[in-house]
Amino acid sequence: MAQQGQTAGRAPAEGSVTPIIVIGVLAAIFNFAITTATVYGHTLFFPVNILGGFSFNVAPLLPASTALILGYGLWQYSGVRAGPAVIAAIFIFATPIVLVQVWNALTGVLLNMLPDSVVTNSQNFYGIFFAQRMVSVLSVMVVIAIASRQFRNWPVWILLIIVWAGGDTLLFGLFRDSVITRDAYQWLYPVERVIGFLILGAYFARRA
Repeated sequence: MAQQGQTAGRAPAEGSVTPIIVIGVLAAIFNFAITTATVYGHTLFFPVNILGGFSFNVAPLLPASTALILGYGLWQYSGVRAGPAVIAAIFIFATPIVLVQVWNALTGVLLNMLPDSVVTNSQNFYGIFFAQRMVSVLSVMVVIAIASRQFRNWPVWILLIIVWAGGDTLLFGLFRDSVITRDAYQWLYPVERVIGFLILGAYFARRA
């Protein structure tokens, strides 16, 4: 998908900061807009219950914004033609949603097989939460790595897992333990998201 399309793009000069700025600004606009809508009562999430009494929120606007930003980045900075970039964006949107739901279902089956003492231990939820977020991050990284050689580099995968999966888990834990308020939790989340996109922007700045 990518290698055939990378000959006609507009890859930036090596070391250019433009992709970092543009990707970061786009991420800030999208993520803070979604958060603002949520804070003011326009809930853009719907819960998906799994066995064992746990549930996860599915937010279609977040993967949609991720797909738009990264699809644009692939086209503008990775030398991927418009058609393959659109296809990549579609997979960036759909793959995390599908794989996370599959993961949730498998998690539910596993929880149903475990003893009640394990299932009812609230601390175990953090591992489940982190694993679910990591599946989402990895599903995005696989798609953009297929689309562009810039992302076939294991450090960026680790950084994104730390920032997005680890950050999500940390913020949720702080909120759940009443260390931070709901408002702080809601507004720190888009900050964490933007940091991840800045990392991706730095890799877009490298030659494909």
